[in-house]
Parts: sequence; C-alpha cells; structure tokens
Amino acid sequence: MVIPVPNFFIPVDFLIRCLLSLILGSMIGLEREVKGKPAGLKTHTLIALGSTALTYLSFQFSYQGDPSRIAAQIVSGVGFIGGGAILHSKHIIKGLTTAATLWVASALGMLVGAGFFLQAVFLWAVIFLFLILSKPFSNKDKALETFNMQIEIKSVVAIQEIGALIKRFQLKLHSKSVVRKKKIILEINYATTSMNHYLFLKRVFRIGGVGDVFKF
Repeated sequence: MVIPVPNFFIPVDFLIRCLLSLILGSMIGLEREVKGKPAGLKTHTLIALGSTALTYLSFQFSYQGDPSRIAAQIVSGVGFIGGGAILHSKHIIKGLTTAATLWVASALGMLVGAGFFLQAVFLWAVIFLFLILSKPFSNKDKALETFNMQIEIKSVVAIQEIGALIKRFQLKLHSKSVVRKKKIILEINYATTSMNHYLFLKRVFRIGGVGDVFKF
C-alpha cells in the first residue's frame, strides 16, 4: 500500500473548486433559508462543500482503484440527511422539496469536485430558476393551519420586529391588534404551516422586548 506524502500547500485548483461550490451551494441554501425551511443556508453549503472535497479526494486516490467508490457513498449518505428534513404531521408530508435541494446540492458539489465547472453552473441556474418560477404553481393552502397567538409586548420596537417577521415568514395574516390591560398584548391570527409557525415563534422568542407567548 502506497502512503501519500503529506502536502502542506493547498493546490489552486482545490481552492477554486471549494470557492465555486461555496457560492453555488449557499445560493440554493439562501433560497430555502428565506422561506424558513428546516435545512437552509448552512446545511446546503456544507453538503456542497463536503461533496466537492470528497469527490476531489476520490480522484486523487484514483491510481489505487475506482474513483467512483467514494462518490457513490456521498449519494447514499446525503439520503439520510435529506430524510431528516422530511416531516410527517396530520397526514401531511412536508420537507420533500428541501430534501431534494439537499440532494442536488450534493450533485453540484460532486460536479465541481470532478472539475465540471460549466455543468455545475448550468445545473445551479436550472435549479434556482425552477425554485423561483414554480412558486406560483405550488399549492400550499392544503397544508396551512390557523393559529391564534397572544404575545406580551415589553417594548414598542418589538411590535415592529414581529411585523417584519410576519412578512419574512410570509404568514397569511387574518387579524392583528394590540390590547392594553395590565400588560400590552399583541393578538395575531394567521395561517401558515406548522413548521413555519414553529420557526416564526422561535424567532419571536429571540426578540428582547417580548415576554410570554401563548395561544388563545
């Protein structure tokens, strides 16, 4: 068995591949992040980078055997990660699109790692445009649930921040009112998916001027 000699200099071609993979993977992940999906910017970027590094490594070891052996394991390994992004709740399956984008992010990384730069850029463009153009045709209303929430407000700025979050998570707002009793309470009624609702509340709790949050 031939043991490779350690190389303390990073090849330029490896740097270029990682940079391209970083850009393509992060742009797909950013689209998922903006929509509040469970796997967003970091997950897609790391999968693309990891696939690039492993594919590059497999070609460096090609003189010892078949370079496709590592690449084949990438495909099956990403399948487990994608499975974690799929949720099943109340007879509704969610996260299939995110799992698919994780899979193609891995494919992008493998293309870049193998040196197929133009093909990777073309695939990224097709994926990105498809995600944007297919949005009007996706029927998400069937998965929407209605939520009635009361949020204790300790700072006026918090109301503005919550309003910004409502727009960011694209909640279908039915009503929004401020009730002043012993405490200032913001009552909101909206429709969204259960996952989006969870992510929205998670961000609400991070706002400094927010107290208790409960359903009514």
